[in-house]
Amino acid sequence: MKFNDFMSALDGDIKNVYLLCGTETFFVDRARDKIFARLNVDRQTELVTLDCDGKPSLGDVISAIDSSPFFGSRNVVLVKNAPFFSADKKIERLENILRDMQPTNYVIFTARAADKRRRLYKIVTQVGAVLEADPLRPWEINDWLNDKLKSLKKFMGGEARRHFNERVGILPEISLWYLDNELDKVALNVSGTEITAADLRRNMLAPPEVSNFALTDAVDERKVQKAVYLLKAQARDRNKLPLVTTLLVNHIRRLLRAKFFIAQGVTGRRLGEPLEMNPYIAQKVGDTARNYSEKLLEDAFVELADADFKLKTGRADVELLERIIIKLCSR
Repeated sequence: MKFNDFMSALDGDIKNVYLLCGTETFFVDRARDKIFARLNVDRQTELVTLDCDGKPSLGDVISAIDSSPFFGSRNVVLVKNAPFFSADKKIERLENILRDMQPTNYVIFTARAADKRRRLYKIVTQVGAVLEADPLRPWEINDWLNDKLKSLKKFMGGEARRHFNERVGILPEISLWYLDNELDKVALNVSGTEITAADLRRNMLAPPEVSNFALTDAVDERKVQKAVYLLKAQARDRNKLPLVTTLLVNHIRRLLRAKFFIAQGVTGRRLGEPLEMNPYIAQKVGDTARNYSEKLLEDAFVELADADFKLKTGRADVELLERIIIKLCSR
C-alpha cells in the first residue's frame, strides 16, 4: 500500500505483522510511530528493537518475535533494516512463525528493499500489511503538500505553489523530512493563514541570490553578469565547484532530453512524465530548451565533462566554468 492508504488502514484493525519497505524514511517513521500509537506501546517494557545492520543472528530475531510477554501485556518487536526480504537465506522457521503469530505478539520490519516474488513477502501481505515507502517524484508532491498545509492550518495561492514546485523541481532528490522541516520553519514566520511566494523566498531553502536555482535561471535568461556573479559567489568555497559543475551538467542534460521529446511531438505539460518532473516545471524546461541549439548544448556538455576532470585534478580554476557560462548566455 502507498502511504495514505496504509495510514488510513491503521485506523481499522491492527495487524500482528507489518513491513515498512522503501527508502523514504519520512513515510517509514510516520507509519512506525502510528503503529506504536495504535498499540499504545510502553517502549520501556513492551518494545524490543533489533537493528540488522548490527548483524543479529536470525535465531535472535526469531526468538524475539516468538517470545511471550514478560512485563507488559504484549510483545512488540521492531526489526530494522531486515535483509530477509531480499537476501537468499533459509528462513522457513521465520515464515512459519509469521503465519501463526501469538495474538499478544507484534512485529514491524523495516527494509530498504524487498523482492515481491519471495515467499516471506507474500506471507506478510496475507497475514499483515506492507507499506511501499518509495520516494515521491516531483509531480507527486502536491498531495503531500496539501496534507502538510492542512496540518499547519495554512494555505498557498497559485504563485506560492508555482514557486514551491520550482524549488522542489531543482532538487536532485526529494527529502520529505527536509521539506517538512522547511515548511515548519516557514509557518513559524507567517502570522496569517496564507503562505506567499515571498514567504517561501525569505524562509525556505537557500536565499535566491546564492542558490544554484538562481544560477541556472540566470544562464537561461542570458543574464551573463548575474550568472558570473553567482558562480563566483559559489566558488568562494572551492569544495562547491564540483557541485556547481554537476548542477550545470544535469541542467544541460535535462534541456537536451526536452529537445529530444519535443522533436517526438511531446510538448507542454506532457513533458512531465518522460522528463520525470513536475508537469509545470517540465513545461518551463521545454520552453527554455527551444532557446538553445542542440549543438551548443552538446558542446557545453562535453566542455563541462572536461572542466569537471580538470577542476578535480587541480588543472583548472573557476575561470573555465566562467567561459562555459558566458558561451551559454551569449547564444
